[in-house]
Amino acid sequence: MALADPQSITVNSVAKSMPRILVEGNHSLYQMSDLTFSLDVRHRAVKRDKKTRAVSLVTFNQRKVVADPLTAVNDYENLVWSIQLDRPDAGFTSTECDQMFTGFKTWFDTTMVGKIFGRES
Repeated sequence: MALADPQSITVNSVAKSMPRILVEGNHSLYQMSDLTFSLDVRHRAVKRDKKTRAVSLVTFNQRKVVADPLTAVNDYENLVWSIQLDRPDAGFTSTECDQMFTGFKTWFDTTMVGKIFGRES
């Protein structure tokens, strides 16, 4: 089942409305008509240690024209954020997933984004 169409994510106080352009089984792609922003959502079942796990991947992409600092030639570049949920078929509730993600979002604040961008580990 697909998410609502369109999906919207606010970036720098501007809503980016992305209509669904693809549905293939458990995969949907939402994209702005100018290709600047896209949202890719996919789910798959995987076997690990004879157990089935559900793996969900959400990828948010921004595409823009940037100048190469050495040649000043313009080309497209992408900035991508991905979040993956890898869980067993049973044992964790949606509430537990939400609680863990809420803690992760709290930890991953503006300061932490700066540290990750600066390649701290």
